[in-house]
Amino acid sequence: MAAGKQQSHSANSRLAIDIGSTVIKVAHIGHGGELLNQDFYPRDHKAGIAKQVESILDQVDFPFIERDILICSSANGGLRVGIICLSKHFSGAELRNQALAAGANPIFIHEFDNQNSNPAPVDILLIGGGIDCEDSSPLAERLRRFQPHDHHFGTLVYAGNKYLANQFKKQFPEAVIIPNPFSDTLQCQTHSVFEALRRSYLDDLIYKKGVSELRNNLPVAIRPTPEAVNHGFRRAVFNRSTIDAGGPCILIDIGGATTDVHYTVEIIRDDSDDRPSAGSSISRYVFTDLGIASSHDNAVLQIRNHPRIYEFLSQVIEEDARETYQLLLEGEYRLSAKLLSYACLFLCLDRFAGGKGPGLPVADLGKVAQVLLTGGAAQTLNPETIKHIFSLFLPEAGNPPRIYIDRRYQIWVDGITWKDNAIT
Repeated sequence: MAAGKQQSHSANSRLAIDIGSTVIKVAHIGHGGELLNQDFYPRDHKAGIAKQVESILDQVDFPFIERDILICSSANGGLRVGIICLSKHFSGAELRNQALAAGANPIFIHEFDNQNSNPAPVDILLIGGGIDCEDSSPLAERLRRFQPHDHHFGTLVYAGNKYLANQFKKQFPEAVIIPNPFSDTLQCQTHSVFEALRRSYLDDLIYKKGVSELRNNLPVAIRPTPEAVNHGFRRAVFNRSTIDAGGPCILIDIGGATTDVHYTVEIIRDDSDDRPSAGSSISRYVFTDLGIASSHDNAVLQIRNHPRIYEFLSQVIEEDARETYQLLLEGEYRLSAKLLSYACLFLCLDRFAGGKGPGLPVADLGKVAQVLLTGGAAQTLNPETIKHIFSLFLPEAGNPPRIYIDRRYQIWVDGITWKDNAIT
C-alpha cells in the first residue's frame, strides 16, 4: 500500500482507478497507454468508498484535469438479503439457497412469528413461503400482520403464494412481485429468486452506496470493471495489445465477489441451446457467486458439495489430498485464499463445460488454445497447476492450453484506456 504523497507525473499521463471488493488499484498510465506504475490500497470499509477514493486522490501528486481520470468498479461485495418466511427449514432454506446461488449474502432468515426487533440492514428484504393455492389462510394472516418498516432495507420483494400477491401489493405498493419458486407443489419449480437477485446484483455493481456518492463528486463516468476487462481482452484478441492471445481463447478474472469468463465464440459447441448473439466474436459471463472474499461462503459450499472434489484436490494439493478431502467434507478445513482461487477456477470451468447457468452456453474446452487469467485472486496461482485443473475437462488425449497470468493487470489498463470502445 502506498503512503504519503506519490511521485508526480507529467501532464501527458493519466490516472486510472479500479474500485474492487477488497482492493483499490491506482495506475499511472503514459501518453501511449503504457503502464508507468501502480499502487494497491486495501479497502477501508469503515471510511466507505467515496471517502477512501477522495483520500487517495489527495495523496497522489497528479496534475489531473477532468479528462485525465478513468474509473471502474467491481466494488459490489454481494447483495445483503434478509428473508422472512413461514419455515426456516423449508421455504427459508430454499430461498437462502437461491440467494446464495445468485451471489447474494443472506444476512438473516426469520419466520413471520419469530422476528428480531432490530435486524441488520439489508439491500433486499425477501418475503416468501407457501405453495400456490387459494386456501392459504396461514400465510394470509401472517402477511396482514407483517410490518416491513420494522426492518432496514432498500427493496421489498414478494416471492410467496401467487394468490396473495395482489393483497401484498395493496398493502405495500412499492413491493416487487416475482413468481413463487414453489409454484403449486412442495418442490422448487422455478429459479425466480435466483434470477431476480442476480439481476439486482449486476445492477448494483456500480450504484452501490458509496460508489454513487463518488459519482456525484467526480465529473467522470464510472464503468463496471468486467466491461473494462472485456475491452482489454478484445484488444489482445485483435492484436492491439502487448499481450499475445492467439487462437481460440478464454480470459478468467477471479476476484473477491465474482469470477468472470470472457471468451471467443468459436469455443461454443454447435449443439449448445444458448449461444452468443449473432455477429459477435467475443462474449462474457459473470459468475456472481464465485469469489474469494464476499462470495467466500458460497464458493466453499459449492466446492465442498461438488462430486469431483477429490479429483480437484488431487490436482492442486501435492500431499495429503485424501486427508484434506475428508476434513473439507466434515467442514473442519478452512480453505486458504490460494486454494479457494483454484476452486473458483475449477467451478467456473466445470459450469462452462456443462452450460450450468442461466443463459450460459456449453463450451468445448478442447478447442481452447490459450487461457489468460487476471484479477487479484489469480496473482498467486501457478501455471502448471492451472494446466492440471484444465486437463480435468479435456478428452483423454487432449493437450492443455497455453497459460498466461496477467500479473501487472495490463488487460485492465488496455481496456480502461481504449477510446470510445472502438473494438466491436
